[in-house]
This record gives sequence, C-alpha cells and structure tokens, in this order.
Amino acid sequence: MATPTSAIFPLSGSAPWPSRPRWTALMWLAGLRALVAVALLAPLAAFTAGQGRLSQAVWLGLLPVVPLANSGVGLLVGERISPRGLAAQFWADALIVLAVVWSTGGLLSAYSPLMLLPVLAASVLGGRAGGLRAASAVGTGVVLLAAVQYGWLPAPASLRVPLQQGLLPPVPLAAYTIVANVGGGIATALLVGHLSESLTRTGADLQRATTSLADLTTLSQRVIDSMAGGLIVTDAQGVVVLFNRTAETITGRRADDVLGQPMDRVLPLPTAIADTGLPVRQECTFTRIDGNVIELGATVAPLLAGGGARAGQLVTFQDLTLINQRESERQRQERLAAVGEMAAGIAHEIRNPLASMSGSIQLLRRELSLRDDQARLLDIVLRESQRLNDIIKNFLSYAGPQRVSRSRVDVARLVREIGALLQQQAEDTTPSITVRVDAAEAVHHDVDEAQVRQVLWNLASNGLKAMPEGGVLHLGVQAVVETAGASVRFSVRDEGVGMAAADIERMFQPFQSGFRQGSGLGLAIVRRIVTDHGGRVSVQSTPGAGTEVIVSLPAQPARAQVHSILRSA
Repeated sequence: MATPTSAIFPLSGSAPWPSRPRWTALMWLAGLRALVAVALLAPLAAFTAGQGRLSQAVWLGLLPVVPLANSGVGLLVGERISPRGLAAQFWADALIVLAVVWSTGGLLSAYSPLMLLPVLAASVLGGRAGGLRAASAVGTGVVLLAAVQYGWLPAPASLRVPLQQGLLPPVPLAAYTIVANVGGGIATALLVGHLSESLTRTGADLQRATTSLADLTTLSQRVIDSMAGGLIVTDAQGVVVLFNRTAETITGRRADDVLGQPMDRVLPLPTAIADTGLPVRQECTFTRIDGNVIELGATVAPLLAGGGARAGQLVTFQDLTLINQRESERQRQERLAAVGEMAAGIAHEIRNPLASMSGSIQLLRRELSLRDDQARLLDIVLRESQRLNDIIKNFLSYAGPQRVSRSRVDVARLVREIGALLQQQAEDTTPSITVRVDAAEAVHHDVDEAQVRQVLWNLASNGLKAMPEGGVLHLGVQAVVETAGASVRFSVRDEGVGMAAADIERMFQPFQSGFRQGSGLGLAIVRRIVTDHGGRVSVQSTPGAGTEVIVSLPAQPARAQVHSILRSA
C-alpha cells in the first residue's frame, strides 16, 4: 500500500517517496504527457505563429520538449527511478503547465484546466499527500500570476506582456476564479488521492491474497505428492480430477494420461461407496501398465460439498504386495519356529531311549555268544544307533540358541590344529589325501573359538568327502583390512567333484546333504555360526574341478545382528 509522503515536490526532504512506481504507472504518465504535448501545445504554438506572435510561438513550441524528455527518462529508468527523480519530474510538469497558462493570458487563459493534470498525476502516484502538495504548488503559481496580472505584485515588463491580453475581469470575479481553481485542485487531490490509496491498498491486499493462495496451493500439492499412499479424487460424474505422484508410482501411469478419465478405467474397484456414505475398505489385485500384478488396499470415501452433498469420491490406496509377502513370511517363520521347537523337543526325548537301547545292545554284544552273522547284525544296529544319535545331536546344535562368546584367539593356530587332525585321519584313507595348511604366521582375532573350530571342521570334513578319488585339501587364513574394519578370512579348498550352480544355492539349507552318510546339518550349522558372528560365506565351485569356501568374519558383528543374537539367546 502506498504511504503518503510528507514531501513530494521538494527535491530535498526527510520523507521518501511512498513506493516505487510500477511500469504501468510510468507508461500512463508518459502517455498523458505525450497527449498534452502533441494534442494541445503543438496546435497552440501553430495558432500563435499564425497570429504573428512568433516569439511566443517559439516558446510554446519548445515547452513540449520538457515533458517528452521527462517521459523518456522515466521509461528508460523504469521502476528503478529514485524518489528525488520522480519529484523533479512533477516539479517540471507543474512549471510547464503554469508556463502555458502564463503564455496564454493568465486568468484569461483557455488552458487553465491543464493545471489539474500535475495534481492528477501526483495524486495517482503519491496519494492524497502528494496530490495536496501538487495542488498547493499549482495554486501558489495561480495566485502569483493573478497578483502580477492585476499589478498587486511588481514584476518586469517582459513577464507582464503575456498577461495583458484582453480586459481583466472584476476583482471579485478574479478572486472567485482563483478560489475555484485552487479549490478544484485541492478537491481533485483529495478525491483522486483517496481513490489511488484505496486502489493501492486493494491491489496490495489482492497481491497478498494471491501470494497466500499460491503458497497454500503449493503446500497442498506438496502434501498430496508426499503422501505415502496413492490419492485419487473424482467429481460427481466419477471423472478423475486429481492423481498424486504416489499414485503414478504405484500404478505406473502418468497423471496427464489419467486426468479426465472415468474412475473405473483408472483403478477398477469391486464395489462403490455404500449408500450410507461411510468409507469402504477394499483389497484387490491390480495390473500395472508394465504388466506386473500387484495387490492393492484401497479406501473409498465420499467427497462432500457444502451442506453435506456428495461431490465425488476420495480414493486412497497402498501397494500391499510387499507387506503381504512379509506377513506371509512372518507367519511361515512362526510356523517353522513352532515346528522346530516341537522337533527339538521330540529329538531330545528320542535321545534318552536311544542311549538306553545302544547301551543295552553293547551289553548284549559282550555277554552273549553270537554267531558271526548275528554279531554283524548287532554291529550294524550299534553303528546306525550312533549315526542316529549324531544326527540328533547336530539337529539340536542347529536348532538350539547359541550365544557368541568372543575372545582374543590365534585363529592360525586353530587352522594348524585342524589341519593336523585331518591329515592324521586322511592317512588311513585310500586313495591318499594330502592336507596343506597356509597359516604359518599368527593371526589374532575376536571370535568364539569353539564355534569357529566347528565351522572349520565341518567345511574341511565336507572337503574330504568331496574327494573320493583322493587329492589335496587346502586350508588357509589371513587378516584382511577392509573399509568397514579389520576382518579374518578362512579358506577351505578341495580338488573334488565340485557342484553345479543349483546345488550351491541350497547347500546351506538344513537336510540338504550331498553325501550318502551325511546328516545335511553341517553346512547349515556353519552358516548359522558365521551369521551370528556378523560374517559372510561365499562359495566358488566348478563341477569336476573342486570347491572353495571362503568365510569372512569381522571384528564385531553389525548392530542388527547383535540384537538378533541376544534375542535368540
């Protein structure tokens, strides 16, 4: 809103110009000046020259140069014009109008109404205060002209000559004319200034309202696009009028392609809103634009207008595919956990009678005199009982919770010890197997010694079984410095039968043994121990060329894995 200034025409003063004029106002002011200069002053100069008053005609012909120059400067500077520059331009306008009135007879001039033009311009751009000052300046000039014209104020003859045209009106009529001109200027300043200020305030309020509305619209659009679920809004005819960004992501369709389409073509739902007007929750399958089928959960609610009338539909929906998969996986894990707990209980109960049976058979084997075939049968029973007991023991070890108890261990020593035991065991095999150990230097790391020993033993035992034709089993260990920190890396490589890619995928699953006498739990236990340590296992194998298993254990497990271990314990 334009604030009235306390000094519009003075070139020096403490009060600034109320506001920077807009480009449209400067254009309007330049047009007004051009109209006065071309339509009024130029014909007046020509008429005066026709009457033989050449000096006056030249003077009137030069006057339009000033307002035209002012307009050129104003348009060139534009909204960057300073308050002093704008005040100087209105000073020049007032002086030009007074000069025209003076040149054409003073109070007898037919161009007296031109004195309202500076007042109008100053009122429009400066409000009531600016208009009043313009009216005061013009009114003062009129009083001075009248005083000189009637001889009340001494003046040079050159100034009095243009004012001596015709008979002067009586003093009362002259006074009335002066009061009318000054009063008309003041009234014009008050009225136009008030209208200008009101218009300025209205424009400022409208601008603020427009800015607020634009900000609110932008915020609303951001909120709508930032929603975690898709949002579709339809009108009363079921035509889509809003389609947010999440809806584009879920459906794979662009908003520009959807807006204006019927709802049933965009997101076909089994049912519509019930007659009660309450929101309806639905779940259905949806085929994306790329052909993928997903599961959607949608809530359809009425869009209400004033008075509770239904103006359309509001549909919010989410992609439930991953959520349903996770829920199914959670339920499957719960069922497996329940089955595993029950199986562990059953296995524990089986071990007790199995131990009794094995002990009884051993006692009978020693006490009874058996034929050779009977002795072989009892030996088979004892061996299979022991194998069954080992399977149950491994199963309980896999299914039971295990706490990782870390300590500083020379893992290279563990590798050498296991290599020595394996080499002693391999010396009795045919064909021969050689165990080579690459662990000459000490490698200290924080691990659970018993569990790491079990990992190495299970992997190495599998390596021996994978070489029925003999070969070399390589064991190695080394410290590795990675971006995430220090870790230790174990390697077990055989020269056996190798595995296909499909076998590698399931080799760590329980009861997936590749050997006739295996329980199928050794590698599953390996993976569980490595996972509990926060490590990882990688396998490289080529059918007929052997297999290499690499186990990497970090110094400390990841935070999420630590929580998992503590929960299981």
